[in-house]
Amino acid sequence: MGSHPMSKRQGFTLVEALLALIIASGIFVLASGTDRIILRPLRQDPVAWHQVIRVLEQPGRYRVTGIDQQQLNLVDTQHDDKPVAVWCDAKGTLRLTNQQHQGYYPLLRRVEAVQWRPTAYAGLIELRLKQERLPWQTTILNLSGTAF
Repeated sequence: MGSHPMSKRQGFTLVEALLALIIASGIFVLASGTDRIILRPLRQDPVAWHQVIRVLEQPGRYRVTGIDQQQLNLVDTQHDDKPVAVWCDAKGTLRLTNQQHQGYYPLLRRVEAVQWRPTAYAGLIELRLKQERLPWQTTILNLSGTAF
């Protein structure tokens, strides 16, 4: 009878197998959670829309000086009539900056289009804004530079 020497085979221990399983399940949970966040449909955030209006309509703060293409030109009456602008950058962020687009005050994200229109009344501007996956929103802003 020939005896076969038992070959020693290397394998995973139970602890190593459990550790690998835990890591794999953790990666799966993270990936599926991230997936849900990315693919989740955007919901309308009415608070963000109203905050934009509230910032621009601070009593006596901003006075409109003109509309230049997709940009609203204002002066900040609380800072010696400093010229400022509200415009949408290439990343879809509505921003309040100086006239040279310097400075960073994001007002609203995921903006696809913005339209500024003068009204028949001095200092009142119609704002139409389209955010990603949301309907157009319209409001009238009081940018007369005087308190209500």
